[in-house]
Amino acid sequence: MATLKTERRSGRIWTIARWIAGGLFVYLVVGNALHQWVFRPPPPDPATFPRAGDEFGSSVEGFHQRIMDVVDDWVVVELHLEPDAAGPPLHYHRGFDEEFTVREGVLHIELPDGVVTVGPGESYRVEALTPHRPFNPGSESVVVASDGPLIPQSFAACLVQIYPRLDAGGGVSLPLLLQMSVIDPMCDTHLAEAPRPVVTALNLLLAPAARALGYRNYDPQLALHPPALPEG
Repeated sequence: MATLKTERRSGRIWTIARWIAGGLFVYLVVGNALHQWVFRPPPPDPATFPRAGDEFGSSVEGFHQRIMDVVDDWVVVELHLEPDAAGPPLHYHRGFDEEFTVREGVLHIELPDGVVTVGPGESYRVEALTPHRPFNPGSESVVVASDGPLIPQSFAACLVQIYPRLDAGGGVSLPLLLQMSVIDPMCDTHLAEAPRPVVTALNLLLAPAARALGYRNYDPQLALHPPALPEG
């Protein structure tokens, strides 16, 4: 009798597990098909991207950025790091190098093999795919600026989308992860401590729910230059 009850209980558990697995499969396949193809959102309008004179930043990272100029879809940025600015998580970019030229203070950059310091008048180039984290552990502000373009204009637009959710959650939060799961591929920033397959799997898991909750690949209302509302 005990064996029969155990077999029945085991059968119920396997039935429930199959239903859960089937539901998850349908959610992943159908949900991502709807997200990626059926209801694929339009690409961002470059007219909403940051322009010369625009400012944005993150209190969590301790960064404040000002767009000095836009040259062929790349931006010249002046970056201010507040005292004791933690900076972003260790991350990398796949599509562009990043050069830091210090005007004031001493910039610290965490790299896989240690931390480098960059003083006034010095520059340091971080090549694409290299994990890095600029930060300022000092008691004085650091100013990073150069006369030439530093980052793609589309990436600056991405930061404008990320920073409000980052600050609202006090760091990495579920709303930020939901936003990152559907954000346009223009957002070329990737956490170095999370293997790429893990991030891809997480995005596939979160994206259908994010779209159902109203998250968009690019929210024009978060842009510094939202599109004009149609007349009438």
